[in-house]
Amino acid sequence: MKIAHIIPTYNEKENIAKMIDIINSITERHSTWTSDIIVVDDYSPDGTSSIVKKLQKKYKNVFLLSKKKEGLGKALIKGYDYAVKTLHADVVIPNDADFQWNPEDFPKLIERIENGFDVVVASRHVKGGKVIGWNWFRNLNHNVSNTLLAWWVAGVHEVKDHAGNFKAIRVKGVLDKVRLQNMKNAGFSFQLHILYELSKTGARFYEVPVTFKEREYGKSKIGFNKYYLRDIVEYIKSSLLIRYDRSRVFSKYFLVGAVGFILQTLISKLIITGRINPGLAVAIGAEGAIISNFTLNNYWTFSHKKINGIRLLSKFLQFNLASAGAILIQGFAVGTGTYVYGNQTWFIFMVLSIVLLVIPYSYFIYNNFIWKSPKNK
Repeated sequence: MKIAHIIPTYNEKENIAKMIDIINSITERHSTWTSDIIVVDDYSPDGTSSIVKKLQKKYKNVFLLSKKKEGLGKALIKGYDYAVKTLHADVVIPNDADFQWNPEDFPKLIERIENGFDVVVASRHVKGGKVIGWNWFRNLNHNVSNTLLAWWVAGVHEVKDHAGNFKAIRVKGVLDKVRLQNMKNAGFSFQLHILYELSKTGARFYEVPVTFKEREYGKSKIGFNKYYLRDIVEYIKSSLLIRYDRSRVFSKYFLVGAVGFILQTLISKLIITGRINPGLAVAIGAEGAIISNFTLNNYWTFSHKKINGIRLLSKFLQFNLASAGAILIQGFAVGTGTYVYGNQTWFIFMVLSIVLLVIPYSYFIYNNFIWKSPKNK
């Protein structure tokens, strides 16, 4: 397995050599792994890049990318792109140079990749994970970004820890599907945005509990500097855009449902004229709508999770089974309503059952069972 470690740096002369040595030492213990180390340096005035250049004489697997200081997001995008397109890595592991995330934990991430997961996040928020040494300001920043914005506003629920840099990502079929060139995140909102983009590929997520601690050497980049306000505004904007993007999926789902509704109405009306029980007629019409909904949702609404090949048949059968609840709901509602108020009321009860019961039921089923993004187990 070819692993690309991405280390963004700015004034990390006290840490970078030790970080590179440890990554290489760990890799040597695993005969089936190879590691490339990409240092993305923002022209550090403390001479970080000079240390990396010296290490390149010792290690042939160290690569230095230098750029102007624009923010963490820009550095990571450059590193991810290089790992995928130039080094052709199997797995990408970004990490910080300051040892707040312990590099000794990276084999735990790779182990889960080898077990079939696609995105493995080093997490402070699952059982066994913890933070050591944060002050009130760090806690406030993290809780606002990770819980209020990422979880509640953006609605990214694939993982509980959205803000960390340390994670392992499978390249083939996952990271190589993400259009990195379209990501404009300059600051730490990149961490949330990349998780969302990865979720759209249908990636399987897992969180590994780790301990996060304050850096021992160098100066923390978290604080009131000229980039702080920009990064806060960008994070809020990114959270809102993710929520908007998710709402577009619901809009498509609603339009597909409208087409299915029209089809169901026509089929039901045609059958009812043959003097068949309205409840049964609406249930038969619902099956026609189900076929229409499955096809349009698969190739349009949830095209980013599109089902192809032999799985299409099995998923259609699963879709029908899951939709049996919708058929029963409508059949019961229309049958009961027309029994009490007469056959001429079939359309009213069909509409009421769809709007009040079937739409929320079906949207839940589609997202959580048919076109779901697998989550950590």
